Amino acid sequence: MNGALAPRKAGCWICERVASPEDVTVRLFSPGGVRLQGRGSTRAAAAYVEGMGYSISRDLMTRRLNVHGEHVEVSMVGGQPATPGSLARIEPAGPAYWLDANQAAVNVGFEALGVIHERMGDMEDKELVAVAKLGVVAAQKVGDWEAKGRKLAQIDSLIRLASGMDDGAPD
Repeated sequence: MNGALAPRKAGCWICERVASPEDVTVRLFSPGGVRLQGRGSTRAAAAYVEGMGYSISRDLMTRRLNVHGEHVEVSMVGGQPATPGSLARIEPAGPAYWLDANQAAVNVGFEALGVIHERMGDMEDKELVAVAKLGVVAAQKVGDWEAKGRKLAQIDSLIRLASGMDDGAPD
């Protein structure tokens, strides 16, 4: 398993405070998924965390990185799954943005489409028509988003041209 895909763990300082704990994880493990050992094994990860503005003692930083590395190792070898009662939701560091919400909806939609595709042989005609309509609506929505993106790109181009940042020549 890839260590960067390890789930966040409640109580882990890195998982709770760092926006992208996978960026810390890749600095603690080799590309083959083996945890780096010896002096300096946490140096790159500590520099990354300190670069975000967390200034704590080197010993405390090393302990926190080791705790994070331990639970990532357990996750990589398929540790015991947590019981539902022990799971804790970790709120994101900042507000949720509409783009993140849309991406989550797209991901769930793709999973649902996979399930629906598997069941198509068992569906009634009425259900198949509803699913087909859903596909058409989704395709129209993608077209609308693409048109909106082109429109925004044109507006950005006009602003650059008007501000003198663009000479108007095609790229």
